[in-house]
Amino acid sequence: MNASNKTISVIEPVSEAIEKTKILLFKPFDLGKWFVIGFCAWLANLISEGTRGMANFQYGKTDAHASETFAKIIEFAGAHIVAVSIAIIAGAVLLVAFIVLLLWLSSRGQFMFLDCLAKNKAEIAKPWTVFKKQANSLFSFRVLLIVISGIMITGLSIPIAILAIAAKSANLNLAAGIAIIAVLVLLIIAVAMTFGLVKTLTFDFAAPIMYLQKISSFSAWRKFLHLLKGHFWKITFFLLFKLLIKICIGTIIFGMVLIGCCFCCISAILLIPYIGTVVLLPFISFIRFYSLCFLRQFGSEFDVFAAEA
Repeated sequence: MNASNKTISVIEPVSEAIEKTKILLFKPFDLGKWFVIGFCAWLANLISEGTRGMANFQYGKTDAHASETFAKIIEFAGAHIVAVSIAIIAGAVLLVAFIVLLLWLSSRGQFMFLDCLAKNKAEIAKPWTVFKKQANSLFSFRVLLIVISGIMITGLSIPIAILAIAAKSANLNLAAGIAIIAVLVLLIIAVAMTFGLVKTLTFDFAAPIMYLQKISSFSAWRKFLHLLKGHFWKITFFLLFKLLIKICIGTIIFGMVLIGCCFCCISAILLIPYIGTVVLLPFISFIRFYSLCFLRQFGSEFDVFAAEA
């Protein structure tokens, strides 16, 4: 099927994604299959899953007692500057290592979850092994994105700090300082949104191409850019419509949480890592199916379901 001989739609893949979700999870219903596919989905979304439940974190009272405690911490740090510095550096290294580990596992999970959906199978070991090379390439690409975006955002943030200090010390015109800071903040937002878009396009288009053609991230991106050149507005409409779908799904989930709160906090289940993913698996599978069903319209070389065995 050639994309030039067919109208590319952002609506038709919705019904197709719903049907595939039904077949995957409900025809027949198999709880064991849910847990296996749910594990792959949880692994694929490990970075976002890591923040689940943080909204429930409760800060202590910001009263005089808190201020006194903070002052004692500062005093202790000043008295043990070497030990504190070593602890901070060690903590930072461990944090970076942990994030890198999550990225690596998440990249492996992307192809495991994709394989489950493409073949309607609940497997872990086989896709973990078969797509090792592609997953490592995706991992390297994601690390590169984070490093580049981090450097750019840091580079824009440093002038903001300098300008803020200068404006506070009356060495800079306040209005001019605020204007420059506002521009820099907008640039930071633009950079963050750009790299967020690249991440989305990587998962929705580059990763399935890597899965199908067993190629690297950069090779998949070259193929996608060629596709984007000929179908820019169609892909743009897809991204906007997918955003609308995610907003609707988010609203539904929020409603479920509110209803759950009325029944002995049942909604707390959604905050449990992995278990929450299994509960929400129909929504997670549907949104992934939607992007895959949209992509397959561009031809058999972009159809992950053609690999179904």
